[in-house]
Amino acid sequence: MRISSTFIRTALGGLIGLISCQAISAPADLNVKSISVPAYSLITDALIAATPTVKGQRNDAVMQLVCDLARGTKNQQQVNDVLKQNNVEVENIPASGSALSLLVNKNVAMQSTACAAFIATSLFTPVNNSVLFDVVKDGQDKNKEKITLNPEKFAQEMRLRMAISQATAQMYAVIAGNLSKGNNLSWADQQNSVVRIVASYAPQYLQSVRDIYLSGQQVFTPVSIDAKSYDVTDSVGHELSQTPQGPVLTYRGVEWLGNGKILGKEYFVDVRVMSDPAQAVKVKKRR
Repeated sequence: MRISSTFIRTALGGLIGLISCQAISAPADLNVKSISVPAYSLITDALIAATPTVKGQRNDAVMQLVCDLARGTKNQQQVNDVLKQNNVEVENIPASGSALSLLVNKNVAMQSTACAAFIATSLFTPVNNSVLFDVVKDGQDKNKEKITLNPEKFAQEMRLRMAISQATAQMYAVIAGNLSKGNNLSWADQQNSVVRIVASYAPQYLQSVRDIYLSGQQVFTPVSIDAKSYDVTDSVGHELSQTPQGPVLTYRGVEWLGNGKILGKEYFVDVRVMSDPAQAVKVKKRR
């Protein structure tokens, strides 16, 4: 027997109508109204949501200027000059509500938070390793070309990515350790808590990225690398790989960041998914 899609839509519509005619209330006989979710996923989603976008897309050029202001490597006049060179009328940018507001509002705390979120979530964006390869003439056949990994570009890029991943692992641990242990907060409430913690920790995070990068003297060895993925080890016990699901950083065999782990641990946080009976919303029966 064949069931038409029209019948299915009609049945579904009737079900929805039936529900809307009944009282909507949380089950009064359930003692547990929250669920435990991985803090890793909560933090990652919150950081992605906190990352400013331009027309819905990440914009490296804009965020580089935001980070320059946050770190003090450029002053406001220098940023204004860059904007004017790109035909942006600085005086027309509002202090809030625009994708470019962070470039003119002189709010270092907001700039630092946005910069930290942007840098951390760069680990979760698709990679493009093609810039790390050179096209050179084949030594045996001058008419042929071959693609080789540029050792200097590779070492410089991996040094940066390793610094970001290590500093981000530390920040995830700080966030996870400071999230509320109560069970009365919703997913959105917990995400807001993540952003507040990042706002407090952002200056230290940016400093940690810089310190780890400058102190790095390790040697990097590619386990595997192509245009869209990589697996790299260093001489001090780290291994960093990029997969479609995100980064995986290990330190001496322990998962430091990735696969739900933060510094080798699985953190969980309670998220409320049900309301108390007193908060139930009554819907009058239709006539």
